[in-house]
Amino acid sequence: MNKEKIKAIIEWSLAILLIFIVIKESPYISYYKLSPEAAFERSERTYYYGPSEVVENVELDDVQIFLSKYKDWFSATLVNKYAGIFWGPGSGVGGLEIKEDQDITHSWGGTSINEDYMLWRYYGIVTNPEISKVELDVAEGYGWDEQIPVEDIVTLDYQLKDHRMFLFHWNKVEDNYLSIALRGLNSDGEVIYKEDVR
Repeated sequence: MNKEKIKAIIEWSLAILLIFIVIKESPYISYYKLSPEAAFERSERTYYYGPSEVVENVELDDVQIFLSKYKDWFSATLVNKYAGIFWGPGSGVGGLEIKEDQDITHSWGGTSINEDYMLWRYYGIVTNPEISKVELDVAEGYGWDEQIPVEDIVTLDYQLKDHRMFLFHWNKVEDNYLSIALRGLNSDGEVIYKEDVR
């Protein structure tokens, strides 16, 4: 092999090594992942939280919600799709402590996905084993301090699964819901938990 070929091989090897280092250290590559699961794991590592046990994954267009548990905590973490192929961490990664002395521990939050999509979610975990279904009363177009006629109240319901978590979600741009009351029902349909959440 002559000196010219050896020199070319060394130069190309160094160029490939430098390109690899730049790509590997790029915040875009290290922050964004090719799968939503990897983005979820990255999100938790960034927050020094987890690793959580994912109990349910809800897919919504360019967003996924991971319902998960970690020790005495639960979360409904978002990951968002970028540029059509990459997934990046979203909101909700921190988690909330499960209050064992309460029938239901819950929270809510909204995240702007784009100008046409404001993802609103109401989620929680049920510790009372008698509760088999969770209902959330909502009404569209009302403010926090307005009186709401009964006929304008819509009830969303969630049949609990083995993981005992629940999630209600909607696009607030399309459905401008105000949450009013949260209920827990037993298998006979009797209300055994009720909370005003307005």
